[in-house]
Amino acid sequence: MKVVSVNVASVAGEILAAAKRKVKTGIYKKPQSRRVQVGSQGIEGDFICNRKHHGGKDQAIYAYSTEDYAFWSRSLNSLLGPGAFGENLTISGIDFSALCIGDVLVLPDLQLQVTAPRTPCRMLSSAIKQKNFSNKFNKANRPGAYFRVTLEGTVGEGDEVKLKNFKDGARVTLAKFFRDKGAKLGREDLERYLRLPIDERSRKKFEYQVTKFE
Repeated sequence: MKVVSVNVASVAGEILAAAKRKVKTGIYKKPQSRRVQVGSQGIEGDFICNRKHHGGKDQAIYAYSTEDYAFWSRSLNSLLGPGAFGENLTISGIDFSALCIGDVLVLPDLQLQVTAPRTPCRMLSSAIKQKNFSNKFNKANRPGAYFRVTLEGTVGEGDEVKLKNFKDGARVTLAKFFRDKGAKLGREDLERYLRLPIDERSRKKFEYQVTKFE
């Protein structure tokens, strides 16, 4: 596995959202030729607009694979390159859907822990100019992965990536987590997720749902 591209939105872009209203966004990320610094909140200098739904320690880095891009290029009949989905890291040789919550990607100067799959929004559909793309994204179950930074450092194009499997609890894949986020879960399933190092936004949602069983 290898980092193919490191992508950063150094300034805010504009995107056409609902009701033909322009809003600021950080989804337009460009590949960087230099190494970049990564802290607990993500890549230094990367623009994040709506912090209610994006960013934070548990979604500090978003990554997608070249293999998933190849799938979408065929499916959409449109060539998509690194950063098109707004990811920070484009990585080759990895199946994100098979990664499990808590797994760690070990890079030469950085470590990242899997916390959640991506939930698509209108911004993604607008960015790649595909109406109702969220439906296709959900059906394909190729969500990519959000990470928290467990070891701060730097990252650059060409960095080797190794996988360290999570062994401190149940192994739940991103593909399953992606499906379950849109399903009605029972108490046992909810409590299983709450024992895992999932992202804070999902944790609050599941904690609230558990209270419905009390």
